[in-house]
Amino acid sequence: MADERDGGGGFGWFILGGIVGVAIGAYIATGPGREQVESLRSKTIELSGSEPVQRAREAASKARTMVTDPEHPVGKAIQDGVAAARRKREELEATAARRMQRASTNLEE
Repeated sequence: MADERDGGGGFGWFILGGIVGVAIGAYIATGPGREQVESLRSKTIELSGSEPVQRAREAASKARTMVTDPEHPVGKAIQDGVAAARRKREELEATAARRMQRASTNLEE
């Protein structure tokens, strides 16, 4: 019975915390926080068109191309690694299946 009261009280505190959080968030959004949000938004828009961001986007695009191109050395290395991992997985699964088969055979004897 004491456990029920503790659980109910915990849930009540959770609800109360949510209500307080909403109230504080509403105050900040309508008060001085609104100016900060607008400032951050404008700075984000400014920076998204800056030279470092553009260079980062170009580098990401180049990296995507290298990784997906099977003729590029990086793409080929990735494909070789995936194929090797697949072969190793199949080998390990076959070994595990053989061991399980032997174990079940030994148990039957």
